[in-house]
Amino acid sequence: MNFTKKNILISFIIFLAVLLFQWFNYQTVQWIPLANSLFLVALPLVIIGLFGFVLSNGAFDFFHYSMKKVAKLRKRKQDTDEIEEDNDPQALSKSIGQGYHSVLTVGMILLVLSILFLWDYFL
Repeated sequence: MNFTKKNILISFIIFLAVLLFQWFNYQTVQWIPLANSLFLVALPLVIIGLFGFVLSNGAFDFFHYSMKKVAKLRKRKQDTDEIEEDNDPQALSKSIGQGYHSVLTVGMILLVLSILFLWDYFL
């Protein structure tokens, strides 16, 4: 995870937005609604980040490669004039890149804040 100033600033801005949202809806700041709201914001970010993490590690590379091979075989049956090259079996994991790191970091920061607020409520 990248704990850069940019990611921390984005997390802080999202936290302030959730705090203002709670203030306008409830006219007070309470621990449980704040923890719930932060969790609901953090959850999609963590899911997207983990999805990118799984794809970039190559979990679906063989499936992607085999589906391309099947598509080529079907295309060759219809059009025998074209000769196609073999693709790289790791093309899917290479195409994902590292953009998911920021999304995962921001989501994890917000998730940790949500858990801390919930923990503070019960203590």
